[in-house]
Amino acid sequence: MEALHTETREDGHTGPIADLPGQVLVALDHLTQDEREGVFRAVRAFAHGEVDGARVPGAEPLYALRAASEVLVFVRHEQGGPVEPVDIMRPAALRTLGHAG
Repeated sequence: MEALHTETREDGHTGPIADLPGQVLVALDHLTQDEREGVFRAVRAFAHGEVDGARVPGAEPLYALRAASEVLVFVRHEQGGPVEPVDIMRPAALRTLGHAG
């Protein structure tokens, strides 16, 4: 499976995306090819400032990105640091978690 790794730009510097943690790799296995590609596009676009994410309330600098019509990817991003994908979730699962609290 293809994974997002820290990108190396033409000038040799490392790019703004951290390696994917295990739970994100597992979640990618449950997505269609189009949804996986949407995850990669959304994270790269956010990392390059091409799209804004929805800030998740709380202490951490967490953002939700729409990767496909039924896929959200959550990323951690502190100013000047890399974009760290932390989870992938379908909106229906997120709504279920909201009702569990």
